[in-house]
Amino acid sequence: MNNQDWLCQARKAKRMALIAHVSPDGDTVGATLALRLAFLSLGKEVDVICDGKTDKSLGYLPGVECFLRPEETEGLYDTVIAVDVSDHKLLGKADAIFDRAPVRMVIDHHATNPGYGDYNYIRGDECSCCVLAYEVITALGVNVTLDMGTCLMTGMSTDTGHFMYPYTTPLAFEIAGKLRALGVDISYITRVLYRTQERTAVNLTRIAYQKLHFELDGQVGVIELTQADMDEAGADYSQTGGLVNKALEVEGVRMAILATQREEGVKLSLRAVEPDTVNDIAKQFGGGGHAQAAGVTMHMPMDAAVQTVLAAMKEKLG
Repeated sequence: MNNQDWLCQARKAKRMALIAHVSPDGDTVGATLALRLAFLSLGKEVDVICDGKTDKSLGYLPGVECFLRPEETEGLYDTVIAVDVSDHKLLGKADAIFDRAPVRMVIDHHATNPGYGDYNYIRGDECSCCVLAYEVITALGVNVTLDMGTCLMTGMSTDTGHFMYPYTTPLAFEIAGKLRALGVDISYITRVLYRTQERTAVNLTRIAYQKLHFELDGQVGVIELTQADMDEAGADYSQTGGLVNKALEVEGVRMAILATQREEGVKLSLRAVEPDTVNDIAKQFGGGGHAQAAGVTMHMPMDAAVQTVLAAMKEKLG
């Protein structure tokens, strides 16, 4: 199925739901909100849904207050679009809303996405779903506004390490230039996302450094955070996003694991330094993601989950 089919179906929609993935990051939130504004401009009814809490740092995004929890909507939509959701199970409790929609669509940039929608706009070698969202918005004939641009720039920035990760594509830089020309305030985005921290986040970072340990002859950095750690810091899980990179930044570390205990299981965020990869490791256990940034949720004690992933890393690292 080509992208024109996807666009044609999107044009036919009347009452839509856009669903972000659980544990929402800047890319899924930014792409969802930008598409919301675009579809609203075309006269469609649009709800945005997420089974999870958006990070406080994303509070400046236009429309972020419009997100609904799955239980807050009746779920009566003719079209539902999963945005940046690499696997059906990452819809969380919104899966029922997706499954009962007459038309189910996916827009995503993860190579591991199996194409679980009726209509799929997937390009697995792209660095951000917001790149694809920009393509869709312009292909629909919608003029990108400053508010849309702020959402899109945020998503591209957060998924590329502020345009520093090796998989950042030339197209992302090209789109970023166009958004900057619209007046998107990259200085403000940088300050809010990367140069401002809540004290609770600082507390959590301190605890993470205290708990950081190294395995496999120092080739893997591991941080394990329990609910007790979160309580001590006064933080919530939305503030854990960048902590895995603290382990990866240590000299000699090739891979990193951040394990956090959630209600739904143990979430493991995996990172690697090129040319090493972790998406193949995550896929072994039902997860997915990018070559150097992936994740998986496992249903077992935290220590067992970490040891399971370490065993897979040992096979790769030798």
